[in-house]
Amino acid sequence: MSISSITSVSAVQGSLGTGMGPVPPVPPVPGPTRLGPAVTFDIHTTAPEDESPETRDVPPVEVAPDARIRIDQDTRTVVYQEVDPSSGDVVIQLPDPVVLKARAYADRAAAAEASTEAHPVDRTA
Repeated sequence: MSISSITSVSAVQGSLGTGMGPVPPVPPVPGPTRLGPAVTFDIHTTAPEDESPETRDVPPVEVAPDARIRIDQDTRTVVYQEVDPSSGDVVIQLPDPVVLKARAYADRAAAAEASTEAHPVDRTA
């Protein structure tokens, strides 16, 4: 078995060897063009004189919720809450209340298991 040298390989003709003919030249890329002026927008518009503030369409003002940070007594975990100031309802709580209950249950189960292992019951007949 013989290995041919690289010099014995002939050059590829046409478009990547597909036999489709010569590759057309790439057209030149045009240079950078000058941009137009930037768009401006005046945000300081005034209401017409005949229109009162009550008749204008004013979006309702959203009141930001109050943030609270507390420590959960059962799990000793830091809890972040956002409370709606108008109603007093908790809007967001991290970690979720379900997660806190699961942690408290797991802590109680681990404590109960540790207390039974600490005092084994000897049964002899």
